[in-house]
Amino acid sequence: MPSGADGSIVYATCTEGGYEVLRNLLRKDARVSEIVSLTPEQGDRYGVSGYQSAKPLAERHNVPLYYVEQYDLETDRDRGHFQETDGDLLIVNGWQRLVPEDILRMFDRGALGVHGSADGLPKGRGRSPMNWSILEGMDRFLLSVIQLEEGTDEGAIVDTRKYEVTEFDTIRTLYYKLAMATTEILLESLEPILDGTFEYEPQEGTPTYYPKRKPDDGAIHWRNPTGKIHDLVRAVAEPYPGAFTEVDGARVHVWDAVPFSTDFGRDGRAGEILQVFETTEEFVVRTGDGTLLVREWEADEWEPHEGTVLESLGEPDRADEVIASE
Repeated sequence: MPSGADGSIVYATCTEGGYEVLRNLLRKDARVSEIVSLTPEQGDRYGVSGYQSAKPLAERHNVPLYYVEQYDLETDRDRGHFQETDGDLLIVNGWQRLVPEDILRMFDRGALGVHGSADGLPKGRGRSPMNWSILEGMDRFLLSVIQLEEGTDEGAIVDTRKYEVTEFDTIRTLYYKLAMATTEILLESLEPILDGTFEYEPQEGTPTYYPKRKPDDGAIHWRNPTGKIHDLVRAVAEPYPGAFTEVDGARVHVWDAVPFSTDFGRDGRAGEILQVFETTEEFVVRTGDGTLLVREWEADEWEPHEGTVLESLGEPDRADEVIASE
């Protein structure tokens, strides 16, 4: 049994990725004694990207479900609940807040979390490492299950899995890969962790930290190279808030786009819509060094028209590559 003979697991999650790992563990009869989560209303209030209710799994497997009072777990009610739980190990996966140190210490076998980066820990601690890996054009990701400590992503490592980051990946498909990698590590390590025989590996090297990303960081500057814009769209696609542009006061979310060609619109302005395909509502936009085909978009009371120039928000990343006019 992957959960060990005597130990039990409390699993905290409120996102799609954490849900999928939990589903995999329950299918393998891991001894999950409780699921900790947020209600749908809390998920909306806290702006959780990729919120997923854990209720279907709790009901399907007859596992008690505890809805926290506050996302940061800092209330007396939440602390008291964890003090009374009979779980031996806490797994935190898809919980976008630090767990208070006193709660981590309430579990005899400690607590586990998930983190990684393109270069592997301790490089890339901090926020949104997979989003940053797409934005930085990385071709791999090293995912680690780690012990949770008071500091940010500082804990010793259980194990690490590498997976590719391809040009076809979006942030959602990387979360699929993360779920599979996390499941593999946990199924191999839970038994010795719960029986107290597992030996953790300390992180070695000089740490680096990614900054927090905000929804406004999804703004598109059309003078950027096509590849940069394409990476931005992929990195903040669903379940994140999405890349966006603006025109005539309307915000246009770009959910899916692909590089198109450098052979069209050489005299066009950056952000200019060169062609609208009426049968599909897809459209081609001039970028800093070519064109981008916008395949899936969303806007209130706006339709694309040829000749419209979409606004460039912020500053271009690579002004030296700009060949389109303003």
